Amino acid sequence: MKTTSLALLLPLSSLAVPVPGGHDLSASCILAVSNGEVVTSSHLSSLSDCKAASSLRKEQIYAQDVHLENPDLWQNFTASWTVPPLPSNHAGQVDYHWSGFKSGEPEMGYPVLQPVLQYGQTGRAKWQVQSWYVWGDGGKAVTGPAVAAEEGDAVDTYMTLSDDGVWTVYARNGRTGEESVLTIERDALGCDCDFEWAMLVHETIMDAKGYCDEYPAGSSGIEYTNVYLDGATVAWEERVQKTDCEQAVNVDGEKVAFTWKN
Repeated sequence: MKTTSLALLLPLSSLAVPVPGGHDLSASCILAVSNGEVVTSSHLSSLSDCKAASSLRKEQIYAQDVHLENPDLWQNFTASWTVPPLPSNHAGQVDYHWSGFKSGEPEMGYPVLQPVLQYGQTGRAKWQVQSWYVWGDGGKAVTGPAVAAEEGDAVDTYMTLSDDGVWTVYARNGRTGEESVLTIERDALGCDCDFEWAMLVHETIMDAKGYCDEYPAGSSGIEYTNVYLDGATVAWEERVQKTDCEQAVNVDGEKVAFTWKN
């Protein structure tokens, strides 16, 4: 199957691309692979000289999240959610909602595996679902296909590590049946890392103030269900870093809700 660089898929004027869980990256430092293709170290050899690009964006922050460390390392993560309404104001913002495994710390820039619901990616004023591996500080990313999504679509996701050291990041739009699957060997991550942190995150790239109408419309927020780590519910650590829109986090067993007011 063919492996391509997003540099081939983006306008020539694109100097940098936003990525979830990281920094802006040069388009040539993001590889897009097909469903079913196993990413090996040879795929990433072309990214050996990549670095994080200078940000052309607004404030990028984990506005709301939950996270939990497992010193024995995580291996499986399931989560489902329903696509919220589009924002009422499209002002060039990017809005990410994802479950993820992080290495090092639950912070921006560290390596992360993540199925992502994304709005505004590369300027598109619509929802998409896409599986990612991002190492922001390392300046590289790999993605599965971007799958179109609409308000009300049910999205099911999982991440799992096989016995032979291969990670699968999976996302499916239940309405269309389309899938975004990223399969990557642990040795291909480039960071010699494992994943001790699990996260659910609402991540935004937008103005630091006056942004509430750039969130998904309505005050119902987004709720993750079927949230299980290695087959069990967990006691998440909650964090809210933006409060202008009355952002809040609520954990109830296998459900995690992020709410706000526009």
